Amino acid sequence: MKNSAVNFFNKTRSGIKEHRLAIALSFLLTILIFAPLLAFPKVIKSEYQGINIIPFGTDAHFYLSRAKEVLDGNGLGNPVLKDGKNERDPYFAYNDYILLAPIKLLGLSQKINIVTLYYTYNFIGVFFIILLIYFLIWQMSKDKLLSITAALAAIGGYSIVYHKALFYSDFNTYTRIIYPFMSSLIFFSYLNLLYKSLKSKELKYKIFTGAVLGLLFYAYFYAWSFTLAFNASLILVFLLRKDFSSAKKVLLISSIGLALGSYNLTKLFLSFTADNWQQFSHFMWVTHSRAPIFSKIGFITLVLFGIYFYKRRDDKNLPFIFAIILGGWIALNQQIISGRILQYGHYYFYFIVPLSIVISFYMVWHLIKHKNLRKYLFIAIIIVVFANTAVGQYKSFFVALKEKKYEQNFRPIINYLNQDQSPTVILADQPNAFLYTIYTSHDLFWQNIASVHNIPLQRFKDALFVYLYLNQESRDDFRGYLERIGENKQIKGSYYNLLYRNLESYWTGFDFYDYMDKIKTGDPVIEEKRPAIINQLTNEYNELVVKNNGINQLLKKYEIKYIVWDKNNNPEWDLSGIGELKEVVCSNNICLYSLAN
Repeated sequence: MKNSAVNFFNKTRSGIKEHRLAIALSFLLTILIFAPLLAFPKVIKSEYQGINIIPFGTDAHFYLSRAKEVLDGNGLGNPVLKDGKNERDPYFAYNDYILLAPIKLLGLSQKINIVTLYYTYNFIGVFFIILLIYFLIWQMSKDKLLSITAALAAIGGYSIVYHKALFYSDFNTYTRIIYPFMSSLIFFSYLNLLYKSLKSKELKYKIFTGAVLGLLFYAYFYAWSFTLAFNASLILVFLLRKDFSSAKKVLLISSIGLALGSYNLTKLFLSFTADNWQQFSHFMWVTHSRAPIFSKIGFITLVLFGIYFYKRRDDKNLPFIFAIILGGWIALNQQIISGRILQYGHYYFYFIVPLSIVISFYMVWHLIKHKNLRKYLFIAIIIVVFANTAVGQYKSFFVALKEKKYEQNFRPIINYLNQDQSPTVILADQPNAFLYTIYTSHDLFWQNIASVHNIPLQRFKDALFVYLYLNQESRDDFRGYLERIGENKQIKGSYYNLLYRNLESYWTGFDFYDYMDKIKTGDPVIEEKRPAIINQLTNEYNELVVKNNGINQLLKKYEIKYIVWDKNNNPEWDLSGIGELKEVVCSNNICLYSLAN
């Protein structure tokens, strides 16, 4: 036992020493990626109130809200509303339970800052993702310069390929909570283990690799579905090459993974037959189509592979590389069989683009015969990757600075809400509503992400009625206001616009994206159906809200105790007519009101 520990320590120390340059460069790139997060408190100095979230729309805010729900002991059936918390999680993901299990076991659930914790996880995760990519290519090539260049380019040069521009002004995608760091960490661990398994006769590697594949089923839909497409491609390529031994290994690993993931997979397939599937699929933006999807980066990588196959057909890694390319095409075009497309861009974001970068670098390296040219070219690429990351993150920092500084104004309200130990419901403006579900244990009356969860359609209508009542323009001209929304062909409009279109898009019977296309073109089919929809909503609004001051009954129905009015962003609000309100705290024209029971 003692000798084993000594051997492990010596082996680890030797490995760190051998790959120290890769480790150092990986850590340096990770520092650059997270520099905006680290620099923010120092830049705004005394204005900083402890709210520091890198914005990707509100995606990061939503995933942080999910994490807070787990810390509070709730399910993930609905992390923003009070109702539906213990129903099924529409994302079928267990990452938060896994990441937060140690915190809960230590009894630190109410003492930990979930934002700090998750960014710590994220920082560590990105660092190891770079190293995992490095070791994957190193296993394939045994060349350190190629491996570290490919790894750094996949993470730090991602924006160059995806946005087709240097120094793109958008935060590095790997700072986004919780994806891609969690799914990529497991996925690239799987690729490393799979490659090791293919080169080894030992059964333990196959079992362990299958177990990691099984874990993917509980981490991220796009990760396991892409991996299955890759595995199927790899088996097919091995069979065509009559390499039956390797095909059996991949089949065994896939079987273990499927067996371990069957519980979550079964739950997912059963959801297709649920009564609310039609509503859920609409608001999850599922498109019903069998139209093929063409991938430009997939095509370029395929052409490069054709050249590489012609020049280096003796490379033993050809099946692995070809299967990665084929896996991307299959994942993007699975709808030819299933008839359903579900936000396929996620395959590009986290799998197709980084993998295309990695395997393209591998092929280009081996196509360049001149060693010095190859060496200096790849060193130059590393320099470009670091420059792209540094400048891109710098520019992004200042683009988001105003928004992030504004969030600091909510700290006094958050502090007051945290004094109320009983979780209750807050009616708030939308741009910053997630701050309450992240930094407090309270819920929201409405946030649009709730639309993908299992809630009755009346919830959508009640949200529309309440927010249009708050708006002075629409309060007494409900029908006219909706008619003006209908005439607006702009996709991005006010929050009131979104609330109405949630309902109209669903009731017209079109897939969400088809509906939005029809809005832009002024399709007469939509215009023909709109009067009946507006008439129905107007009648319900008059009956439910206008008569007998029904707004207060509606607020009572959803147990609303607090209202936050951001007078800077919502000057059109009017709180007259709403029960007995007491102003309890204000910060820079943002006021919290307590609503009498």
